[in-house]
Amino acid sequence: MRRSIIFLSAVLAVAWAGYSGYWLYTAQRLAASIGPWAEARRADGYTLKWRSLEVEGYPAAFRLRFADAAVAGVRPLPFTASIPVLTGETAAWDLQRWHVTATEGMTADVPGAGEAITAQALDGSIGVGAPEGTAVDLALHGIAAGGAVSGVNVDDASVHLTIPAKPPQSHGEAAIAAAIRLAKITLPWQLPPFGNDIEAVRLAATVKGALPSGTLRQALDAWRADGGTVELEDGALRWGKLAVTTSGTLALDAALQPVGALTATIEDHAAIVDAAVASGNLPADNANFVKIFLGLMAKPGADGKKRLTLPLSLQNDRVFLGPAQIARLPRFTWE
Repeated sequence: MRRSIIFLSAVLAVAWAGYSGYWLYTAQRLAASIGPWAEARRADGYTLKWRSLEVEGYPAAFRLRFADAAVAGVRPLPFTASIPVLTGETAAWDLQRWHVTATEGMTADVPGAGEAITAQALDGSIGVGAPEGTAVDLALHGIAAGGAVSGVNVDDASVHLTIPAKPPQSHGEAAIAAAIRLAKITLPWQLPPFGNDIEAVRLAATVKGALPSGTLRQALDAWRADGGTVELEDGALRWGKLAVTTSGTLALDAALQPVGALTATIEDHAAIVDAAVASGNLPADNANFVKIFLGLMAKPGADGKKRLTLPLSLQNDRVFLGPAQIARLPRFTWE
């Protein structure tokens, strides 16, 4: 019995020593490979930097802790982001799925977007090595754009990205698919009759066609010329009594301004008419006629509520709901 215990203890000690050797070897490999991997991303248009890197988590995990991490890129839009402490953790037996956190928040800048965008915390996961490509899921909390007082604030946001394993070879293949949800958006101004609190926004879209190298303007022009599009599979907005769902196709015209052909289903279409009047896009004298006309086209759903389904189009820097102009679009310079 005593010999059996000694033998078993020896086996466990050898196994533990072997596992410890594996952990140390893998930790060293991870630490050594991060730099070359980051350098290789430069060819894709991304720059990644950090002040220091520590590998922790023994024995059950590998935890990479980056201090003063910074990321800059040009796709899909130029941006820079700084994260005081970024942590990536994976189970020791599965290096293809990582849990990422930024408990001290992050700050991002997008040229031309005004003041910086900040988030109080970030949490998410990254899955690599799957046949369908890389999957990224992020949850951000306490988001502020332009300052907590004068800007837009979002309580919570979630982002799901799918990046195919192979880049698109034609305009019909996906370059990236994204699903975004925003909850409790507070605006710094009010738009009658909606107020300044948007309950929720949901977008699911796929960018099709390769975005080639070059400046952003050059890349977008080549993408457009090659037939690149954004397929909006699901868009939804709930703002006060207004509820809108939409889907369709977006693209860029020769001047690199957005154009699109979509279908919108609207609950409480009268609120949109009132908003168009308040913003100056529709003469007040025409409002009642438009409401009556749209009301005749609305049909009750299974819940008894009337909903209006109309084409929604973007062209010539304007947004049209059916034949009526409801908004003007800002001009994009893409510099």
